Amino acid sequence: MSTLNHYRVFIAIVETGSIQQAALHLNYSSPAVSKQLSRLEENLQVQLFHRSHKKLSISEAGKKFYPKCKDILSAVSQAEDELLEEQDALSGDLSITVSRALCRSSLFDVIAQFTQKHQKINFNIRFSDHLEDLHNDDIDFAFRLGKLQDHSHMSAIPLIQTELRACATPNYISSHGEPDRPSNLGTAKLIGMSTTARSKALRKFLKREKFDQHSAAMHICNDIEGVYQSVRAGLGIGFLLDVSVKRELEEGSFVSIWSDRNLPKKRLYLLFKTNHWHTQKHRAFISHIKNSCLKYR
Repeated sequence: MSTLNHYRVFIAIVETGSIQQAALHLNYSSPAVSKQLSRLEENLQVQLFHRSHKKLSISEAGKKFYPKCKDILSAVSQAEDELLEEQDALSGDLSITVSRALCRSSLFDVIAQFTQKHQKINFNIRFSDHLEDLHNDDIDFAFRLGKLQDHSHMSAIPLIQTELRACATPNYISSHGEPDRPSNLGTAKLIGMSTTARSKALRKFLKREKFDQHSAAMHICNDIEGVYQSVRAGLGIGFLLDVSVKRELEEGSFVSIWSDRNLPKKRLYLLFKTNHWHTQKHRAFISHIKNSCLKYR
């Protein structure tokens, strides 16, 4: 089967009138052009040009083949242009996965700002604390917290530094007093994640603080939203990310304690597939996140 390059060589010879001129036009050597023409004729089993020492003239078969060959290359060029136009369009879907701890963070304000600029973009958002395979699960971006393991097939952009806050309502602190440390709660209770859902950093912190969850009275939730709602309802003291309770702390509906206890800090990362063929919408989203309030500081 002939290649598109053979067709291009054939058209260049017809339109320039000689192998030498076609070679100059295509930036090939004359022998290379002559060889490709011979291969095309061999593949088609048709003589496209009459050759003599003095001139090269197109055959009847070549005259019939020329417009069809042009149509083939024109169709391919149009298909490529349409594909590139589609790839460059700031429209369509972007799928992202977000850590559950970020469900109340300003991340969604940043996403909303992006959609205000690019209203034809639709987001498919899923919450998960597992690092999915972006390739196999067809996910464009992941927002993840904490130290990343080596993932050579992904790129990571560091964003803001986050910190856990021990939060309670003012009424709860008024009723139970402000404990000076997790191991000395008095009548107060902690609101914790189940052992399997608790982060490694929080487990290390509680161990360092000599907190024994087996002997302490505490409420257990299997989801971070449960911790938030329990704190809001005045059930106890819960650990929540500063970016998720910024408004509550500013308004005074939550208070933060144990700021002197060196609570865990985590870096937020934007992850995406290592790929040289990112579309314009992917490049625009990456740029937007890098320039947003989530940028590295």
